[in-house]
Amino acid sequence: MKKIIAFIIVSIIATGVWYLYLKPGDFTAKIKAKTTLGTIEQSIKNWKEGASVTEVQLGDEHTQIIQEFTVQDSTHIYKWQLNKVHDSLTEVTVHVIDPTHSINNRINGLFKDTDFKKSATRTVLEFNELLQDHLDRITVTIVGEEELPAKFYAYTELEGLQILKADGMMRDIGHLQGTMATYDIELDGRPFVQIADWNRATDSIKYHFAFPMIKRDSLPVVKDIKYGSRPAQRALKAIYNGNYITSDRAWYALLNYAKSNNIKVDLKPTEVFYNNPNMAGDESRWKTEVYLPIVE
Repeated sequence: MKKIIAFIIVSIIATGVWYLYLKPGDFTAKIKAKTTLGTIEQSIKNWKEGASVTEVQLGDEHTQIIQEFTVQDSTHIYKWQLNKVHDSLTEVTVHVIDPTHSINNRINGLFKDTDFKKSATRTVLEFNELLQDHLDRITVTIVGEEELPAKFYAYTELEGLQILKADGMMRDIGHLQGTMATYDIELDGRPFVQIADWNRATDSIKYHFAFPMIKRDSLPVVKDIKYGSRPAQRALKAIYNGNYITSDRAWYALLNYAKSNNIKVDLKPTEVFYNNPNMAGDESRWKTEVYLPIVE
């Protein structure tokens, strides 16, 4: 009997120590979303103004993002843990900590809904609503292996965060279009973006914004416009429907597909655009062909 009582006491003490000092968060919530790790990763990083990301650990099956929010006179730390369930389903666990008032939050949270708990709940629900709304506005369809055709093209060079890719395109589209018209250059397809370098650790890219053209002997010399060519190459292809700002969602879908099918790919996507954002219209119907080159 004494052993049983001792065991119960030790268990209670161990549980108390875990709850007060070792439990991952003062508040914990879970959500699931029918999308890729990369899409949720980008959504967390960019969803809320004033929330700073302090640490990111990227993986093929798991990703962790630590984010800080300033709430009145406190700093709340959100530890987002993303776990891939399968190619189209991700489970998100978020642990929220207020380092200054952690013990009080945990004790008071046992007996009532604290302001901290209410704030954390609102924040997680707000993120989930925005994420689901975003997913309702986009569609990514994997086509499979296809040939990315050879092209000669005029282009401008840009670099920056991948979330700002569309801003660079909007900046240069008038310059490229005007040059094509001024020099009576015959186009050979739709405008495209070709990624020259993708740094996943910093979410930054270097890329060409290009207009494919029929090559000719005499090429105009125009400030900031260069000429290049690419050979035909095998690639994984997806169709993305949605705003061009978030067309990188197709990159992550193609990476998932490549991993699941043991296909080695080059992390330099090409996007071919079918709609002019200046003409407005329903964004969910905008079409982009996205290619991820296969390493032969």
